[in-house]
Amino acid sequence: METDLLSVFSDPSKIESLTEMQRLTAGLITTVLGMGITFVVLIVLQFVTSLFEKFSGPAEPKPAPKAKPSVKKAEDKPVVQTDAAQTDGELVSAIAASLAMMLETPASNIVIRGIRRVEDTSPPWGRAGIAEQMQTRI
Repeated sequence: METDLLSVFSDPSKIESLTEMQRLTAGLITTVLGMGITFVVLIVLQFVTSLFEKFSGPAEPKPAPKAKPSVKKAEDKPVVQTDAAQTDGELVSAIAASLAMMLETPASNIVIRGIRRVEDTSPPWGRAGIAEQMQTRI
């Protein structure tokens, strides 16, 4: 009977000759069949992707996170300890001003011994999104 309903259901001209109960039954069969096929395909895809993980080899170890500059107080003067790689006058003054504002202390109390540039590890799409947000706020 179900196959008869599906064959009738596939022909639009014969749908009008069906009773309400037959239409409802055919609709439910079609819905359950479609959801069942989708569920089975998703399970197969999950199995295939798990096989890819097994056969792709060992995962590369993640690099250790880089240490952030630490702020320490020595004789009531905060000092930023970083590598002495890049010391640009404007950059040092901008960092000192922002630290002074955050720590609520005069900029003369802050001594910056060195500045080290931290590598940007964010993906390109993340940087593009941040740049787009910044441009829309201007």
